[in-house]
Amino acid sequence: MLYLCYSINDLAVMEAGISILSFLMNNPGYEPEEIFFIDYGINPANKEILNGIAAHYGRRITYLQGRPVTDVIKRQFPNLRSWSGTMAPNAKPFLDQIMPEYVERVLFLDADTLVMGSIEELQHLDMRGAALAAVPQNLVSVRVRSGDIKLYSSSSIYFNSGVLLIDLAVWRREDCHSMVIDILHKKKQLYTPDQTLLNNAIPARLQYQLPLKFNHLTHHIHPRQERYFLSIGHIHTAEEIEEAIQHPIIMHCTGGHHQARPWHKGCWSYRKEEYLRYKALSPWKDVPLKPDYRKTTQRKGFLDKGIKLMYWMLSRQPSYRLTSLYMKIFWAIVRWERKIMKAPPEPGEGIEE
Repeated sequence: MLYLCYSINDLAVMEAGISILSFLMNNPGYEPEEIFFIDYGINPANKEILNGIAAHYGRRITYLQGRPVTDVIKRQFPNLRSWSGTMAPNAKPFLDQIMPEYVERVLFLDADTLVMGSIEELQHLDMRGAALAAVPQNLVSVRVRSGDIKLYSSSSIYFNSGVLLIDLAVWRREDCHSMVIDILHKKKQLYTPDQTLLNNAIPARLQYQLPLKFNHLTHHIHPRQERYFLSIGHIHTAEEIEEAIQHPIIMHCTGGHHQARPWHKGCWSYRKEEYLRYKALSPWKDVPLKPDYRKTTQRKGFLDKGIKLMYWMLSRQPSYRLTSLYMKIFWAIVRWERKIMKAPPEPGEGIEE
């Protein structure tokens, strides 16, 4: 049986609530009556709102405590930093320590997801002995395959951790917990805490590649550029790319300095109206959109301005060749500048020297 799980603090209640609403609307055949939330400080009043959404669809929410597990890990390994001020995302590598024993398979979703279709394909998916199934990110995977990034796991792909299908029975049998702890001993800088940790810990033999439609990340990119962008490295097939663009199952609202987040004014996603439709059906229908992210942050340095222009080109102009040329020149200048200034290495995704 496949259980649904989120891990949030109180600041992500609205996003998670709209996500769970979209899931239940589009998955009336979801088997378990129980949905899990790993609680990193959810206000009781907000719990009542979440409970009301679940109850409307004949489900109930069980709240689990993740802090007793991640606090111990954090004290032992200070390199496992928080993410936007909370350790909630870092519960993912330790679900085997947090989830009840009767849970053997779990679909973990980040709060910033929207479920736009049926996940029936995942309900009884044959993971072929894998402990974890996820969607690869093609740009980072290309760097892994070229040897630019070498993962401790020796995997040839790099996956996004916003959507994870985890077989906890296999995870426990293979002792993936020890693999995670081993990486925390080895790797002192984690670029994206939970994601970098999992990609380095879980070997290729225990990974299963999910179709792109289950983690649609590129909806903030100009539609004419998106197909070219996703075809880089041939990580995804043309059919897989087209299905993800035309009929995504899970939309992940991240990337692009928040230009992909429809709960912000000025969002550039071409699917933002679909998100707002679910918001209008939710208890947060009258909550105003958050301020335009671009207007609340000051980008003064060369790197910040360059990244801002890069995202503008990706989102707003149709020629990927022009954008690609700009990106190559921009990152070459950044590497040259860091070399001249003898800047310390930034936290990396793979093996540290």
